[in-house]
Amino acid sequence: MSNFDEGFFKDLLKEEREECLRGPGIDLELHEAFVEACQAFQDAKEAKDTAEAEIAELKKTGGDSSEALEMLGMWSAAMTEHLERCVETAKPILESIDLMSYDLEMSLLRTAVLTRGTPKGFAKFANESDLHGQLVETLLNNRKIMKDMLLNGGPTGNKFGNAMKQYTQIMAGLQKDRFHKVNKKLALAAALEFASPQTEFDTSVEIDAQKRFSHYEKAHRKGDLDPAFTHFSSWEYRMAINSDAPHEQLQWGRDMLMKYAPHIATIYDEKWRYCYQVTSDVGYRAPNWTSSPRTYQQVLSGGGREGPRAWYGRFIARAFGIPVWGLKQNGNYAMSRWTPKGWVMNFAVPGSSWDSCTWDDRLGCDFIEEAQARAAVSEQEYYEKVILLECLADACKEKNKKIEEAGFVNPNKVWRSLALMQRKIFADRATPESYQRTGPSVVVSKIEKYIHEIDENAPPLPFEVEAKGGVIIPAASFTESNGKKHVRGHPSFGGGTQLHLLDGEGYVTYELPANVTFQEDKEYMLTAKVNTVHLKQQNLQLEIDDGETYEIEIPYTSGEWQDTKPIKIEVGGLSVMKFFRKKADDCFGLAIKSFTLSPC
Repeated sequence: MSNFDEGFFKDLLKEEREECLRGPGIDLELHEAFVEACQAFQDAKEAKDTAEAEIAELKKTGGDSSEALEMLGMWSAAMTEHLERCVETAKPILESIDLMSYDLEMSLLRTAVLTRGTPKGFAKFANESDLHGQLVETLLNNRKIMKDMLLNGGPTGNKFGNAMKQYTQIMAGLQKDRFHKVNKKLALAAALEFASPQTEFDTSVEIDAQKRFSHYEKAHRKGDLDPAFTHFSSWEYRMAINSDAPHEQLQWGRDMLMKYAPHIATIYDEKWRYCYQVTSDVGYRAPNWTSSPRTYQQVLSGGGREGPRAWYGRFIARAFGIPVWGLKQNGNYAMSRWTPKGWVMNFAVPGSSWDSCTWDDRLGCDFIEEAQARAAVSEQEYYEKVILLECLADACKEKNKKIEEAGFVNPNKVWRSLALMQRKIFADRATPESYQRTGPSVVVSKIEKYIHEIDENAPPLPFEVEAKGGVIIPAASFTESNGKKHVRGHPSFGGGTQLHLLDGEGYVTYELPANVTFQEDKEYMLTAKVNTVHLKQQNLQLEIDDGETYEIEIPYTSGEWQDTKPIKIEVGGLSVMKFFRKKADDCFGLAIKSFTLSPC
C-alpha cells in the first residue's frame, strides 16, 4: 500500500502554491484600472439580473413590466460597455505577462491538479493500492501529462487518479502505426471523459473508458466516421465519444442511417448532417416505449417531444464522431454541434442565443466563448495564455463557487478574470475558417467515398428481366413522382440506387418498357425490398392500369433491408404501376430498394 496521506498532499500543495506566488506581479495602476472595470461590470450584471427577476415576477402576476424592460435594456447595454472596458484594461497586463518565462510551469501545473483533485481525493486514490500510489507519483512528476489533462478540460469530477489509470491502460495497448497520433488524442479524451462514472442510457451499466476508446478507434480505422474525425483535438473528441448509448447501438445508428437514408449523411449544410433524421423521422408526439431499458431504436421508432428528440439528435451525431454539447433552455431541450464553419444550435427555441442555454452546470455563453477561443489559436498558445493563467488563479485560491460566476469577470478574482479576458480576445479572432478540420488523413472515410461516387447525371438503372421470367424494378427508376418534397431517389451506400418516400403524400409511377413481358400462363407474386425504422407502418398501396389496387404489408426492419411478404397481382396487360401510401400523422419515411415480380 502507498504511504501517501492527506497531509503529504496538503504540504506539497502549500509548497507549490508558495512557489507560484513568487511569480509575476501587476503594475499597481494597471491593476486598479482593471479591478475598477470588473467592478463596474459586476454591478451592471447584478442590476440586469434584478431586472430579469422582476420581469419574471411581473409575468406571473400580470403587472406592467415596461419599466423593468427599459431597465433591462439599459443594464444589458452597460454590461457590454463595461466588458469592453475590461478587455481594454486587461490588454496591457496580459501583454506584460509571460508565465512560461518564470520557470513556474511545473509548480503551476501541480498546484492546479492538486487544488482541483484535492489532497483528500488524491490520498484516497493513492492509498487504495501500490499501483495507484505509483500512478499518482508518475502524474505529479510528468509535466506533459498534467499539461495535456488541464489543456483538454481536466477529468470529469476532477478524478485525476482514475483518469491517469485509464490513460495508462489504454496507452499500453496502442499500436505504433499511422493511427497512433490520433489514437493518443482519443485515449486521453476517453480517460478524461470517463474518469467519473457515467452510465448507459436508461440503465445502471457503467461505460468502460477502454471499451469506448476501442469502439471509436475501430470505427475510425474502418472509415465509418465523419471525415473530420481524424483532425479533432482531445477536447473535441471528449464531446464526440461521450454518448450514453451502448456500443452496439452506436454501431446500429451508423449502419442504419447509411442503409435507410444515406442522403442525410451527405447534407450540404453540415448543421443538419446526421441530425436531420430528427426532423424527418423522430415524430413530435408522446413517446412510445415498447420495452425496458429504453433504447435509441425506440426513440427513433416511437418519437417524443423536446427531450427524446434532442437525445436522438445528440446520439446520431456522436455515432458518427461529431462533437456535441447539450443545451437546456427554459421549457426546451436541444443540442449544439461542431460544423466546419463553427458551433451551431439545433432544435433550440427560435431566435434564442447561447445566453439562454445551460448544460451540465455551465452557461452556454461560457462554453461557446471557449470553443471560439480554442478554434482561433493553436493549442500551445491557448495553453500558455489561458490555461496557465487559470492555474495561477488556482494558486491564488480564486475558485468559482456557483454556475453564475463562471464565465464572468469578478473584481475579487483578478487572475481568473484576466484568463477570461485573454480567452475573449482569442474568441473575437475566430472566423468560420477557424473551425475547418482538414489535411492529410490516415484513412479515407466511407462517407467521403460515397459522396465522390455520386453522379447526379447518371441515368436510371434499367429494369432487369431474369432468366426464369422474373422482373426486377429498381425503385429509384420511376418515371413520375410528386417532387423531392415527398420523394427522393438517390444512390445506395454500397452500390445501386434506392427510393425514399418521405411521408404519406409521396407517390411514384413506373412505366414498364416494351422489353418487359410476362408469361401468359403464369401467376406473378410481387415483393418489395424495404427498409424501415418505425414499428408502426402505413402499408404501401399499388394501383395498376385498370384502377385495381393492392396492398403490400410493410414490416418493421429496424434499419435493415428486408423483403415484404409476397402478394399475388394480375399482370395481364400491365404497363403502369403507381405506388403510394395513405396520408397520416404517423406516416414517416420508407426506403425501397426494388420491386420484384416473380412467376409462380
